[in-house]
Amino acid sequence: MPESIAVIIKFVEAIMEKYGFWKVTGVFLLSILLWRLSNIINASAKLIEVLK
Repeated sequence: MPESIAVIIKFVEAIMEKYGFWKVTGVFLLSILLWRLSNIINASAKLIEVLK
């Protein structure tokens, strides 16, 4: 297991060297946002409904 984590970290490090820290971090955060977008919208709708 630690070997696979080391391989993933080396891969991410190589990508960051090529594209830069902020671009890689931005894409990572944007992908998480898009992945959970439906849940965020549903939670916001329920919050608005409760506040009315």
